[in-house]
Amino acid sequence: MKRSALTLALLAAAVTSLPAMAQSAKDFEELRNEVLRLRKELNEMKAQKPAPAAPMAAAAPAPVADPALTERLEVLELKQKDAVVAGDIPGSFRLPGSETSIKLYGYAELNAVREFSGDNSDNDYSTFVPYAPINGSTQRKGQTYIHARTSRLGVESATPTAYGTLGVKVEGDFNNDPRLGNAAAGKSTQSVLSQQALNSYNFRLRQAYGTLGGFLIGQTWSTFMDVDNSPETVDFNGPIGSTFIRQGVIRYTYTSPEIGSLTAALENPVSYVYDRGGYIQKSGHSKLPDVVLRFDRAFEWGALSLRGVTQEIGINRDAGKDSNYTDSNGDPIQVGSLSVKKRGYGFGSTALYKLRGGQDSLSLGVTYGNGIGRYFNYIEGAFLDETNNRLLLEKAAGVVVGYQYKQSDMLRANFVYGWQQNISNEYNKFALANDLGSGQYGINKRLYQAHLGMIYTPVKNVDLGAEYIFGQRTTLTGEKGDLSRVNLMARYTFN
Repeated sequence: MKRSALTLALLAAAVTSLPAMAQSAKDFEELRNEVLRLRKELNEMKAQKPAPAAPMAAAAPAPVADPALTERLEVLELKQKDAVVAGDIPGSFRLPGSETSIKLYGYAELNAVREFSGDNSDNDYSTFVPYAPINGSTQRKGQTYIHARTSRLGVESATPTAYGTLGVKVEGDFNNDPRLGNAAAGKSTQSVLSQQALNSYNFRLRQAYGTLGGFLIGQTWSTFMDVDNSPETVDFNGPIGSTFIRQGVIRYTYTSPEIGSLTAALENPVSYVYDRGGYIQKSGHSKLPDVVLRFDRAFEWGALSLRGVTQEIGINRDAGKDSNYTDSNGDPIQVGSLSVKKRGYGFGSTALYKLRGGQDSLSLGVTYGNGIGRYFNYIEGAFLDETNNRLLLEKAAGVVVGYQYKQSDMLRANFVYGWQQNISNEYNKFALANDLGSGQYGINKRLYQAHLGMIYTPVKNVDLGAEYIFGQRTTLTGEKGDLSRVNLMARYTFN
């Protein structure tokens, strides 16, 4: 191949005019191909040998690579090495020398809560109407709490493989449960001093899972929970009557344009049982995982989701002394060995309807179950009836209705109502017989909660929210406890 050094120099100059920071995978490939072509032709020029000398004629000098061309090539290779390429996930970038796309996301969020009636004690960062103090009790007092503990960080990746895209997601926040003894939360002396000085909260894992070829394996929202079609609230917990749970799952989803999505999942089994004194007995003795089946389909008018779950609830207890109960001398009472199991089940359905040409939306969710208390937000679990060696499962139903009015891309309003009913059965009778149906921590007969909120987005990635929340609980004995608060929020998102 014959090409003058001047021609190669012009080619190099044209290539170096490409942007140093490639904006897409296509740009990067074009830049790489130009570098490879230029390097090949330069090497060919260096390796070219002079033609045999003609008789009685002086030998022609061997071609010499243009130093300027070599320098341009070196600069171009450095630019190629440092180029940032857009990844396959929206808002992601490609790792240099790799096909993996990485996306960082999260937000910094501040919440200011003013509670007018009902002090949820350690749960004051969000609503928790199931334990709202009974009206007229000494615990009923308002308070103000300002925190940033719900701020969130996450990383998401996508890597092409022969079996499809391998996706990985890890996400966490700082919203530790103060009841678990986090020194930076709650009302203990240590936590109060921490808030006065540093206001520190520990990082908490929310989600960590991988996806490939229809499979999802890891920790995320339960398959029994419909996250996509749930109504929006400023309050972190959201309305009562809905499902609210994250746990370890092994899930497979088959998707067809004609049918929709069919999902089957095995999920972490965690059974817990209360005894006649209201104390939680040993938990986690389920031998089989929870099983969830689900159907989802999108329509022109909105979306529909149908779900079912079954779980094993059990307790295995060795004979010994139970410190929860004492005799007249204050010593623990001897209890016998016990092994009993029972299966719970539940059903859920969610529908989302588009209004005003899809600008607004109306959502309706219904959940019903026998022995699935931990999937609700929130209801107590099963009772252990030692006298008859049996487990008594709670039966409950929940309804959530939400309407979002979107005035513009900058302003939207949310109206959300949640209702939850503990349906009368042997479980309720046992609770009343053992004086567990009254007081702040008594079993509830009925709960409801209403949210009236507005979110304003003055600029992209900034949300300013305000929401008024009212709720009420009614215990099995008819006592009532009200909750009333205002939650202000400022959120700054990056993605």
